[in-house]
Amino acid sequence: MSKAILIDDEANTREALRALLQHYCPDVTIIGEAASAEDGLQLLRTHPPDLLFLDVEMPLGSGFDLLDALGNASFDIIFTTAHDRYALRAIKCCALDYLLKPVGVAELRAAVAKAQRRQAPVAAQLHALHDNLRARPGLAGKVVLPTMQGFEVVDVARIVRCQADDNYTLFVLDGKEKILVSRTLREYEELLSEVDFLRIHQSHLINAAHVKRYIKGSGGYVQLTDDSIIEVSRRKKDELLKRFQG
Repeated sequence: MSKAILIDDEANTREALRALLQHYCPDVTIIGEAASAEDGLQLLRTHPPDLLFLDVEMPLGSGFDLLDALGNASFDIIFTTAHDRYALRAIKCCALDYLLKPVGVAELRAAVAKAQRRQAPVAAQLHALHDNLRARPGLAGKVVLPTMQGFEVVDVARIVRCQADDNYTLFVLDGKEKILVSRTLREYEELLSEVDFLRIHQSHLINAAHVKRYIKGSGGYVQLTDDSIIEVSRRKKDELLKRFQG
């Protein structure tokens, strides 16, 4: 059994989530609820859960403010939110779970099952999230890369390129360090496109900050700071040239 706490300022959201958990996740027991970050902080300190469902946006202090005040968390966290695109990107970059309101049954069951399987603490992921939330939108921060052994926390600025490998993605960092990640390239294109990463080919996503030169051709080629030369697809050529030529 997993002990859970729900923190959300909307009573109807807590009621709906409580009903879904009771019906579809019977191995989750709700041990407390709170309607504000302040009350939630006291509840977490007196009754630490195994799993926290935490609203991102609350009028008297956000879920992130609560985590800052709490310090290190020894439990799993599933964020809930109705919007806030920037916060969602920060959460996804750190390989943490979130649910969009209104919460769906399949998404809820998947998030709970993932939390119950997780063995490593989330402290490093929360530290990375803390850094990302304090960076201005559009600036590079940190990304948490799930691997077969656990996960790696990487500064986005160190990523030179990402290469598709079936349902995996190979990250190549400065210093030619390589990390194989168990997620698709499309997922990382969505995450990193806002921090100046460009999809120049079906199998390649590159960090624009690591481009050394462009070589003309049908689509052309780019040479990166790791001295790799990557083909540019013809349909991506104009997008690439626009980025560098204005």
